[in-house]
Amino acid sequence: MYILGLTTLGDSAATLIENGEIVAAAEEERFSRRKHHSGFSDNAMQYCLDEAGIRITAVAHIGLYWKPWVLRHKAVQALKSAVISRDMFKARVDRGVAQVGESYLGMLRHPRRIREHFGDSDFKFHFLEHHQCHAASAFFVSGFEQAAIMTWDGTGEDTTTLFSHGDDRNIRIVRRIKLPHSLGQFYSAVTNYLGFDMFEGDEWKVMGLAAYGKPEYYDFFAKRVLKVNGHQGFRLDIRVLDHHLAKYYQFSEELTKTLGPPRAKGGELLEKHWNIAASAQKVLEDTALHLLSELYEETGSENLCLAGGVAFNSVMNGRIMTKTPFKQFFIQPAAGDAGCSLGAALLVLHRRLQQPRKFRMEHAYYGPGFSSEECATALRASGLKFHTLTDEQMLPKVAALLADGAIVGWFQGRMEFGPRALGNRSFLADPRRADMRELLNEKVKLREWFRPLAPSMLEEAAGDLFGHEHYDPFMITVLNVLEEKRASIPAVVHVDGSARPQTVNRDLNPRYWKLIREFEKLTGVPLLLNTSFNIQEPIVLSPQDAIKTFSRASFEALVLENHLVVRSEQSQTATSS
Repeated sequence: MYILGLTTLGDSAATLIENGEIVAAAEEERFSRRKHHSGFSDNAMQYCLDEAGIRITAVAHIGLYWKPWVLRHKAVQALKSAVISRDMFKARVDRGVAQVGESYLGMLRHPRRIREHFGDSDFKFHFLEHHQCHAASAFFVSGFEQAAIMTWDGTGEDTTTLFSHGDDRNIRIVRRIKLPHSLGQFYSAVTNYLGFDMFEGDEWKVMGLAAYGKPEYYDFFAKRVLKVNGHQGFRLDIRVLDHHLAKYYQFSEELTKTLGPPRAKGGELLEKHWNIAASAQKVLEDTALHLLSELYEETGSENLCLAGGVAFNSVMNGRIMTKTPFKQFFIQPAAGDAGCSLGAALLVLHRRLQQPRKFRMEHAYYGPGFSSEECATALRASGLKFHTLTDEQMLPKVAALLADGAIVGWFQGRMEFGPRALGNRSFLADPRRADMRELLNEKVKLREWFRPLAPSMLEEAAGDLFGHEHYDPFMITVLNVLEEKRASIPAVVHVDGSARPQTVNRDLNPRYWKLIREFEKLTGVPLLLNTSFNIQEPIVLSPQDAIKTFSRASFEALVLENHLVVRSEQSQTATSS
């Protein structure tokens, strides 16, 4: 039985499951080439159907990650904001009217839109709660028979934080925190205060910048903005910092008096800004630890599942793994709204249909893949000179290029689901070079100097790097690197001595594992620098996308399956071998 799950606001996506296992999953942005695509995910849906080799008539159920009629609480919050500030009320109303008219009520037309676009079908359509979809996306694929579940983000219909407990096919809601109290909205408001853009997903930048600062403003944030509230969780004081005003880069007098004027977009990053980022990050982490101590008491489970956009904060995740009483963890790699497409499908299967669980998510390679011949066809059309090599030839050659300082665009297999490049759509480089972070950030990726870069490492080598065994195929946790190891891999160790590793399993991604192993043979280092294969755009999906990126960027080599392009060999005449 096929079940399709959809998300259709920001980070639109589609996931298709068959008998409980993922057949295909992809974000719409990869097809449209518009970051954080918002709207009907028709390209991602078509890909899922094509990957399964079916038409829409074969899909029995479709789940959507939202109940669009749940509007009362948001309306009440908007009215309450009018007492605080006319600007605050206007910001909520302007945004709310647009969302209701264009997005929420538009969801009610999705069943008809699907039939118009893909053909007539008798599928059953399900509107599902946002945060329960987040919870399902993590727990039902975790492999745990039972677990505590925490989901946290900006907001769903009205809930921002959901405490729940999973047991077999059931997810029991323990309690919830609702608007205006939101960890995600707190962090995105700080993002805009620091001159970044929450609509571009720039929360990553705050987390990266925080490592350079000191939590000088911690007391202000903890006492006046985001306050833990006993067994009631936490409270966000929107009179001091309001997410909706921050969207328009408007901030309260109290905030600007304490922190100074907000940083202008593109303005100089001063030490003060580093310290504000560090303060906000620490408050977020401490609040998260407080909430999870409550969840542990309320569930008694030593297993923890996390999802929701806040779960992308990998620095926070590292503290959760070392500072909470939980023993085993699963963090959904597509923790944001895209992952709710998976959660929606699983919620239908296990909660609505009560079908048994049998699937565990061990990797994220569920997007489109391309044959070696399709890659060769794209290269011939581009006019690039390339070499076709066996893996026995290719992997040592690429490892040697990397060891000599080359940056390589690495394209193989099926695209990753979620925002992390995990060795199938990646830029790869030598982690030993101290200047490699600057080269990649400023000359290739065209982004801020402080953005950290991560290692992909042989799973077997984790203990040597961190001093203890570590399993994270999804690159979603930051840990401290042993002090004696830091100097040998400076490009992937952040300024505070930490790194965000992907552990690569020999069975789950054998070709990537072998490439890292070849690099280790040459250098003695069992890891590569890995960052996403994109430049101010969504991660590349197709060979054509990869070739376009190669043509307009400054990196030395491109691998498309079994084909190698070396920039220094290019000429006016295309040849192949």
